[in-house]
Amino acid sequence: MRNTKWLWAVVAAQALFLLGWAGWHELVRQTAPTILLNTRPVDPRDVLRGDFMILNYDISRHPAPAGWPAASSATVFVLFKVVDRHAVIDEIRRDAPPPGETRLWAEANVTDEETWLRGPSEARQLRLAYGIEEFFVPEGKGTPRFKTLEVEAAVSPAHRLQIRRVLVDGIPYP
Repeated sequence: MRNTKWLWAVVAAQALFLLGWAGWHELVRQTAPTILLNTRPVDPRDVLRGDFMILNYDISRHPAPAGWPAASSATVFVLFKVVDRHAVIDEIRRDAPPPGETRLWAEANVTDEETWLRGPSEARQLRLAYGIEEFFVPEGKGTPRFKTLEVEAAVSPAHRLQIRRVLVDGIPYP
């Protein structure tokens, strides 16, 4: 009898932790400041994971700043500005912005440098990953046909991007 009470207490604690964690992420997604991102999708299908879109953003590539080291991977801090409704990269830093920074910013990982895309006289391009590059499509919906695809992303208090909603020709999808 005494052991079953402990078992139920452990199960309840785990359930409360998972519910709290999911609730926190949903609260951030609904209340955090948002940015609108231009998107270019790729349409893969995975037998084990189903339908999903790999999202390629305009903010996923950026010329390397002058004097940028040739490291193949690093965490960087990307500061955004809004141009024609969409967020674009205003600045890339190796160190986190100071606490009083008024521009929205997010952490990103430099996954590699796109040296194969540039000619000898062109600037080095950094490929940036924000953790929002995949969007899973609900079962049976398939990938929509569209002229424009945009992603509204929430910037969490931890300065990470989360997909809030996907807009297909200006209409929320799915």
